[in-house]
Amino acid sequence: MFEELSSLNARPAIYSQVTTSDLWTDPHISARMLAAHLDPHVDLSSYRAEYLENVVDWLISRFHVRAGLRVADFGCGPGLYTTRLARTRADVTGLDLSSRSLDHAKSLAHADGLSVRYLEQDYLSYRDDARYDLTIMVMRDYCALTPDGRRALLHTVRAHLDSGGSFVFDVDSTAALADVREQATYAPSLMDGFWSDQPYFGFHNTYRYESERVSLDKFEIFEAERTRAYFNWVRYFTPDELTGDLLDAGFDEVEILGDLTGAPYNDEAPQFAAIAINR
Repeated sequence: MFEELSSLNARPAIYSQVTTSDLWTDPHISARMLAAHLDPHVDLSSYRAEYLENVVDWLISRFHVRAGLRVADFGCGPGLYTTRLARTRADVTGLDLSSRSLDHAKSLAHADGLSVRYLEQDYLSYRDDARYDLTIMVMRDYCALTPDGRRALLHTVRAHLDSGGSFVFDVDSTAALADVREQATYAPSLMDGFWSDQPYFGFHNTYRYESERVSLDKFEIFEAERTRAYFNWVRYFTPDELTGDLLDAGFDEVEILGDLTGAPYNDEAPQFAAIAINR
């Protein structure tokens, strides 16, 4: 038992396992993730309703979202942003891994009489002939990617941005890393049954990787018939680091903002946002 517990609590090598897609394709977990998306009172899978509306208002104003403008939402989830942006009569595309979330998004569009193109695809490998004037990625997805994943994402975004197009997204800041504490938690049905509809025991470990400015939340789930592990990596950025990533990827201009409502940058805030322009 001691050796098993030691193994459970051993620090994984950084980015040794990536399980992001499993959260969105498992039938039970994806249902719980969708419920979190649709709860307007929590910042878990989506931002709270009031902030979400402010983000949409700012995007429409800043980028003159209107009929004919081509907009893509990478990681669109249940269509909270795509639906609202499509009401301007812009040409909107949403990409997501979760068929459950996309089904909800399609139902929203249908109920509003909106035409939104939804694609069940991984935005890291997405390719088609479409070109966009604006691509958005909300809820700090960029930080959950490996270094190779971030490079693949930026390549994909640029490959589908038209000349003069903008990529708008938010990230976790180094100020947020200061609040991350290493810990270990154990509980039956950890997180109130989030991980399975069957009886299970869950172990949750949080690790910090100081020099890389990365944290990991590792969840190991033990059921009677199977064992699973989920790795939630988060990279925390400074504006200079993020700007360097974007310029190295070939973007021509970068603007740093405090958040996706256009607020000014605040070095004490846990998040910030960027606009990358493809000239």
